[in-house]
Amino acid sequence: MFGGPAVKHSETVPLQYQPDMSNAMASTRSILAIPLLIVLDGLAIGISLLMAYVIRIYALPELFPGYFKPELLADTIQNIWWLPLVLISCMAYEDLYQKRIPFWKEVEKTLKACSLALIFSISLLYLAKMTGEISRTLIMITWFFSIVFIPSFRYYGKLLLIKLNIWNKSVFIFGAGATGELILKALAREQTMGYEIVGFLDDNKKLSQITHPLNGRVIPVLGAFEEAERIISSYKVSEVIVAAPGMPAKQLVELTNRLQPMVSNVMLVPDLFGLSMNGIEVEYFFDEQALLLNVRNQLKSTLNRSVKRAFDLVVGLLLLLLCTPFLLLMAMAIRFDSNGPAFFAQERLGQDGTTFVCYKFRTMFLNGDRLLKRYLSSNELAKEEWETYNKLREHDPRVTRVGSILRRFSIDELPQLLNVIIGDMSLVGPRPYLPRERKQMATWAHDIHVAKPGITGLWQVSGRNEIEFEGRLKLDTWYVRNWSMWLDIVLLLKTFKVVLKREGAY
Repeated sequence: MFGGPAVKHSETVPLQYQPDMSNAMASTRSILAIPLLIVLDGLAIGISLLMAYVIRIYALPELFPGYFKPELLADTIQNIWWLPLVLISCMAYEDLYQKRIPFWKEVEKTLKACSLALIFSISLLYLAKMTGEISRTLIMITWFFSIVFIPSFRYYGKLLLIKLNIWNKSVFIFGAGATGELILKALAREQTMGYEIVGFLDDNKKLSQITHPLNGRVIPVLGAFEEAERIISSYKVSEVIVAAPGMPAKQLVELTNRLQPMVSNVMLVPDLFGLSMNGIEVEYFFDEQALLLNVRNQLKSTLNRSVKRAFDLVVGLLLLLLCTPFLLLMAMAIRFDSNGPAFFAQERLGQDGTTFVCYKFRTMFLNGDRLLKRYLSSNELAKEEWETYNKLREHDPRVTRVGSILRRFSIDELPQLLNVIIGDMSLVGPRPYLPRERKQMATWAHDIHVAKPGITGLWQVSGRNEIEFEGRLKLDTWYVRNWSMWLDIVLLLKTFKVVLKREGAY
């Protein structure tokens, strides 16, 4: 009823839940997973230390002989044997050995743990007056490699543990409607969380199964909510997810209270879709038994804006310096390929709805608008596509030969690094919309114009030109409402993958 359609259920009388050994077995597997994850982290830290040692002892003394002196490996190990223990302790402090979280959230927590270990280790060296005995450079390089190797080892290690049935966790979803399917899709995408959906429960009696979005496996709807005790006892699950946002609050409380004695964990999907959830804070009033959710507008904070701007300047300047020779070569190629300037300047909508001049490499012929008008007048399918996406995916008569290559790899947007340094744009942000699109943006504009437009963003890594105009607006609005510095870093990393695979580029 509340979660969507389900099966025609039997009239079986609910059984009183009886504890069995299944939860104990699941608990044993979870406990076994902890030392195995610690071993994985230890291997990753060991390799990070070895890489740092090679660079510090062999490479740096060769490059900077006056600043770095060679050391023996035995002396180095004797001095820093405690460093892996500090790092693993910080990983445990961030609850990375028991809690199941999405991959990028785990990477964020790993970065925090490694940074905390770095600060603690450097502080310890100064307090113990050991700065002359242990190389701080070695610790810094180890930190860098750790934030790369630890998440990598954990990702593939967890996939292996899942195959060995060690990191698996059987779960029921209460609610077989759209919300339940959404949760199924999310958990299927986050494979390293190890959740295996064994079935749904729902009071609606119309459908009997849900298809897994990745492997096509049929997941049955096993019964109604009133049969929870019998079904949980039969299938021996240790966790359940209640994904029935339409359920009345009183009934939700009663169901949760029924489920808690039977399983180790009950997860609730609240009826808060559309609300900004990133960075949300929970406050409790125990005497009144009231819950307060503190929803922050992260981009309204002066501190957050300053941090984002500093990040843009540092990374933007570094990228511009690295790309300058390549940019010059591209400019020459454009000039040789067709008549006209190498660069293209166009007004775009910026922060607070003001306009600015956006720079790109020219990818079109100078008479591109006339070519487009003629092409659309003689091609109905192309005209329909243009009206839907504001793009032509198969063939755009305006685009030059070099321009086609630049667009495929998003190279045409690199001159926007100048906009980032000037302050008109950010590395990550909403799409820079055209002034003529202001009317189409409608009420979405209020949220989108809170942030500076970005060279890349959520729309770029989520399908890009394959997404309809309204879909882009929704993604940009979600980005602004849920912004965090870590989200920017994740989107930048995902952009490299999307560009290399040429996903959604035309």
